Amino acid sequence: MKIIVSLIFLLLSTLSVHANEYTDKLTVTVNGSGMEQQATISITQDNEGKYTLALNNFCLESTEEDGTVTRIGVGNIVLSGIEGVTTDGITSITYNDGIYITAGDDPDVAFWMGPTLAELGPVPIEMEARFNNTQLYCVIHINLVVLDQVIDVVFGTPEFTSGIGSIRNTATTQHNNQVYDLSGRKVTSLNRRSLYIIDGKKVMIH
Repeated sequence: MKIIVSLIFLLLSTLSVHANEYTDKLTVTVNGSGMEQQATISITQDNEGKYTLALNNFCLESTEEDGTVTRIGVGNIVLSGIEGVTTDGITSITYNDGIYITAGDDPDVAFWMGPTLAELGPVPIEMEARFNNTQLYCVIHINLVVLDQVIDVVFGTPEFTSGIGSIRNTATTQHNNQVYDLSGRKVTSLNRRSLYIIDGKKVMIH
């Protein structure tokens, strides 16, 4: 009996000890063409303090002229074993490695690209994120070399609110002309042919 109890305790000790889910606007740019959708990203922290970020059932969405939405399934993007640094209640994490994108489980998606891509090797992923208990800002760069596609994903807004994270002063955040780079850092000068976040939207400076 003691052995069984010890095994159960050992199993529980290896499970994630903290998890958050964030639902927000997801801006996706594929080879310069942008689209917006809603998405949920989860972040878990294991008992060693390392983080896993998961964007499951990731799809490329586009709205046709008749209003219908076309969805192309990419799959589950899971980045694990990430070290984090917390300052003033906001944790920053980065990732730069190759992963195997697995198939999603959304029954409305007939085909997932992930397993096919996995046959050709890992997909290079670069990610930077900042989060607290109520808000997540995340930038993911996906280089689909075999398809000659570069996918840039921006989740949430770089402006973090104090107090209750779900309440924002929209009059301020939509018209303050705050400019950030894709890593969430505020910038004061703009470079040509570069992407920036202006008032929560991705903007290309020509």
